[in-house]
Amino acid sequence: MKILQINKFYHQKGKSGGTGRYLLSLIDLLKKHNHQIQVFAMKDKNCLPSIYSPYFVEEQDFSQLKLSSKIILKGIKFIYSFEAKKKIEKLIKIERPDLAHLHNIYHHITPSILPVLKRYNIPVVQTLHDFHLISPNYNLYSEKSGIHEECSHGKYWKAIVHKCIKNSRSASALSTIKMYFEKITKIYTKNVDMFISPSQFLMNKYIKNGFPSDKICFLRHFVELSEYKPKFSPGKYILFFGRLHAQKGVKTLIEAVSELPDVSLKIVGSGKEEKNLLELIAKKNTRNIEFLGAKYGEELKNIIRNSAFVVIPSVWYENAPFVALEAFALGKPVIASNLGGLPEIVKHKNTGLLFKAGDAEDLREKILSLSLYPCLIRTMGVQARLFVEKNFSPEKHYQDLMNIYKEALQRAQGKLLKKEHL
Repeated sequence: MKILQINKFYHQKGKSGGTGRYLLSLIDLLKKHNHQIQVFAMKDKNCLPSIYSPYFVEEQDFSQLKLSSKIILKGIKFIYSFEAKKKIEKLIKIERPDLAHLHNIYHHITPSILPVLKRYNIPVVQTLHDFHLISPNYNLYSEKSGIHEECSHGKYWKAIVHKCIKNSRSASALSTIKMYFEKITKIYTKNVDMFISPSQFLMNKYIKNGFPSDKICFLRHFVELSEYKPKFSPGKYILFFGRLHAQKGVKTLIEAVSELPDVSLKIVGSGKEEKNLLELIAKKNTRNIEFLGAKYGEELKNIIRNSAFVVIPSVWYENAPFVALEAFALGKPVIASNLGGLPEIVKHKNTGLLFKAGDAEDLREKILSLSLYPCLIRTMGVQARLFVEKNFSPEKHYQDLMNIYKEALQRAQGKLLKKEHL
């Protein structure tokens, strides 16, 4: 089967984030099963080489969006890309894909490509990686107020009131216009045959926001287990790894560990919150927390492998984070906040522990209750590895995905036959 994989970024794994990592892993998995993979993305400095790059859209930078006469053209591209529409049609005519699998296409590619795919009777599947299609604030999180769902459920205009995007009314207004355009035209729900959600939590949010339940199915991510050699004996430190942004809750973790002088914490990652976190550590005068910076590949795996356990202290709705799956694959239990899709992965008192999000005292208690019992850490680590082997294997993912592709093909064929009879 010729499968067209579409994502706004086509980056190497170390620079790709969770969505990009899944995309590259999925491409490898599909190639192993002899599918021909085509790619459509945006050109930028981190873009991987591809024979399909002549079709890629030119780089767009939307980081400084402000409403003005000079930005009107860029604002239109932010909502609807005529370039992407033109280039994907050229790709379709020459490459003739059998099915298109979309990931994050907003801003840089836009849903302008969807009617083109439908016009050429190409079945369309889209994996939902965040809340972007139901709210201008696609994290459903605000640094001011925490969990923030006020501008979902069709009340997109509230994003302007609260300045949800980059703390800017103009940027929020542009994102709000985009959301109303997508809602009024139904450009996603009319043209996508099947949506895939990696967590039940995310799927339920979409259904509650009006997406048709018969078009959304649940499919867990997967881990290439052969790349992860577990170590079940606990190391001498606990670990956080990931982006250092406010919604990741690292501040809560620091507050918890700063009063546990016998617990050593290593923090791996970088991000806009790093300076504030370092200042917090200096203020508390704690000596048991170490920042290691951003790490990737085998170096990161060895840091995880040699830890006691991993902490995910997020204060926003995580979907299905690879952080937990990587920890499990390496034989490490996880202490995680009880938000979003995390409780679907971290089974309390089985593969780890859950704590009340944002509650440093509760997190401190959970860290202490696990740190004192190496045998419990080991047992949970074994259970975590078994859990990921059973539920997140590549072969299980592939078979389930093929069933979804088959359903999309049948739906697209049904629409074609219906059109021919009219």
